[in-house]
Amino acid sequence: MHKKCLQDLNSLWIEASLEAVEKWASYLLKALGNVEVLVQPRPALVMMQVQDSVEKEAFCVGEVLITECQILCQGQRFWGRVVGNQPLRALSLAIFAAARSLKPEAIRSLEGSFRHESQRIKERKDQEKRALGTTKVQFETMTPT
Repeated sequence: MHKKCLQDLNSLWIEASLEAVEKWASYLLKALGNVEVLVQPRPALVMMQVQDSVEKEAFCVGEVLITECQILCQGQRFWGRVVGNQPLRALSLAIFAAARSLKPEAIRSLEGSFRHESQRIKERKDQEKRALGTTKVQFETMTPT
């Protein structure tokens, strides 16, 4: 899989419903076989860096709560990290990382389900955008846009 596709899949696993993520992780666990949880999902604080849009320099915004975990599969370590207190999603991301590296064919077999969930997310975002659009105003005239 090329880099853009992997970034899209990472985003999908982060934005997808927990029900979908749980289903995908369960399927991938079966494909991977023996997986050992080395570090149970736990909260942590990490320093968040962003890039200044004008000078393009990185600076620290502050600490962000994440959930992180670590698994062992076929002698290799894989990590799952996600913003917020989301233990199931962090563990699922670690399983996804292992499958991406060790069983890419198992991920390919989920493509139909990924497309379905992507469409559901797109529809939800479109609905949110339409709802927010009704609250926007032109500040010059104070009229709805």
